[in-house]
Formats: sequence, structure tokens, C-alpha cells
Amino acid sequence: MKKLLTSVVLAGLLVPATAQVNAKGVVQVGLGMGLGAHATHFTSELSYASVALKHSDDDGAVTFTLPVEFQYGLGKSFSLGLCLEPGRYLDSAGTHPNALFLVALSPRFYAVNKDRFALLFDLDLGLNYLRIADVQSGKQRFEDRYAGSYVRPGFALQWYFGEVVGLNLGINYTAHTFKWRSRNPGDPALGIVDYSATLKTSGVLFQMGLQAKF
Repeated sequence: MKKLLTSVVLAGLLVPATAQVNAKGVVQVGLGMGLGAHATHFTSELSYASVALKHSDDDGAVTFTLPVEFQYGLGKSFSLGLCLEPGRYLDSAGTHPNALFLVALSPRFYAVNKDRFALLFDLDLGLNYLRIADVQSGKQRFEDRYAGSYVRPGFALQWYFGEVVGLNLGINYTAHTFKWRSRNPGDPALGIVDYSATLKTSGVLFQMGLQAKF
């Protein structure tokens, strides 16, 4: 009996305290793709002296991104990470060369945290950058640059095939604000008048990818 108890104790010491998807000190790395559908609202104002010309436009857009995520477990129910997302922004015209980049802090709360399965709630709080060009008759005239912030609450499911590699599926509500910063090449007219513009988007983002934990 004494030998049996000793064997049980030793086995307990040798087996990790948790086999859960997330735990304190666990590092998760993810690589995937995201597809977003957005309603957009664009406003601009051109003013000189006491005269102001305002314009607004409602449209829709689709985004495609390749998120790279890093997460560190702070406890069995919480992790904190960083998300980097290069991608593309496609409006209804579909002809504007563009580049989109997002970076965010991403806290996660694990509502279900099992051996190879997890249900989590996440909240991305980040900064966004957009370059979008104006093209006429096949020739690019100029490129506008926007920057701002975004918030993205949602939830995800994680399945691990083994101890290291797994699959991540998520859905998020996403809201972005892009403020106009500059135009390249510079427009001399914008040095005379005051110009401002804001692009706001809201929609749904679907994400899927592979991840690994260590």
C-alpha cells in the first residue's frame, strides 16, 4: 500500500497541473485570415475663410486581413496578447489600390477551458492605418492616408488536435474610425484651404486560423 501511495504521489508530481488550453504561463501563437463586411459612413469638409463645403456618403466595404496573434496566459481564465493584421480594404467601387494595417491589444476571457477545447470572449482595442488611392482612366492621381482607432468585441472557439497545434474560429463586431492625415503627392490647394475627412465603419468580422501553444 505504501508503495502504491508513493507511486500515485510521484505520478501527480510528474503530470502537469493542468492540461487546459490556457493556463498561467502558456504562450499561444496564431496565424489566420479574417473576412469583414462593413457599413461605411464618410464625411469631409473643405473650408476657406467663412465658407465651408461639406460632403457625406454611405457605402459598404469588405476587408480581408491576415492576423498574427500572440497570447500569454495570466491565469487559467485570462490571457493578454498582441494582434497584428495587414490586409486590404475594398469598397463598392472596387478599383482603388489600398493597404490596411491593424495593431491591437487583445485580452481574452476563457468561459470554457478544457483539455483540447475552449470557448473564449475577446476584445481587441487597437489602432488602424489605411492608404487608399484615387485612380482615374487607369492612372493613379494621389493617395490619401488615414489613421485612427478601433474596437472589436467577440468570441471564438478553439480545438486542439493534440498538445501543440489547434484550430481557431471566431466572430466579432467591429467598429473603426479613420481620420484623414495626409495626401501623397501633396495637393497645393490643400495648403490654402482647410480640409478634414473621417471614415467610420461598422460590421462583422469572421476569422479562422491555426494556432500553437507552448
